[in-house]
Amino acid sequence: MKNSPRKQLSKNLLTPKPRKEWHEVWCNQSKKLVLFDLDGTLLDTSGDLGSAANLLRKERDLPPLKLDEYKSYVSRGAAGMLERSLNIGKEDVNFDLYRKKFLSFYSKNLLKFTDFMPGMNKLICSLEEAGIIWGIVTNKYHEYAMPIIHGLNLDDRAAILVCGDTLAYSKPHPAPIRYAFEKLCFDSRQVIYVGDDPRDIKSGFNAGCWTIAISFETTKKKSDLASWGSDAIAINAKELADLLNLQLALN
Repeated sequence: MKNSPRKQLSKNLLTPKPRKEWHEVWCNQSKKLVLFDLDGTLLDTSGDLGSAANLLRKERDLPPLKLDEYKSYVSRGAAGMLERSLNIGKEDVNFDLYRKKFLSFYSKNLLKFTDFMPGMNKLICSLEEAGIIWGIVTNKYHEYAMPIIHGLNLDDRAAILVCGDTLAYSKPHPAPIRYAFEKLCFDSRQVIYVGDDPRDIKSGFNAGCWTIAISFETTKKKSDLASWGSDAIAINAKELADLLNLQLALN
């Protein structure tokens, strides 16, 4: 059986590597754009995702997991939640069934616990004050992403929202990120993509823009993210703000 076009193109992607000139080049641009991944980068959606996953466990007479135990799986979407909650992968014969159940549970409670990652609301406020355009490129489907964006009053603030079903391809394919900055009339050298997963960095690198890897997990160090090949690394919003030359008061 032949691979799907998505798999074939993903195999042809370049391996990201840091570029020392990124900061000087980006800072000297006449206009700038910062694009963010959503889950685990801009927003902490682990509470609502974890709650939906715990409902699956309840159906199987399993005790709930602490919601914090789902945090490191958030960036992988439904597949990550199913792996952590039920220990099943995409190769499991029941994967699609449980994925549909999970998404059904999740769709009913998208905003009970979801909020900004620490300091990220202030960071995008700082971007706006500096006149820097920002947007979101996520693998989350529009039917789940848009109610969250609307509920947090971000639909009038984000310049663009590109979802996992906006195009034929999703990250790590570069098309969603490239679509976002071309739609906003930016050149790749004017763009930074920020994400908390290796797929984010691969997508941004292959789209031709600069990349920053971020992780809010207290157990992760910068050295843990170095293998992703991003141009820079941040482990909190303050470090990200410094990389973007923003003043950020987190008090």
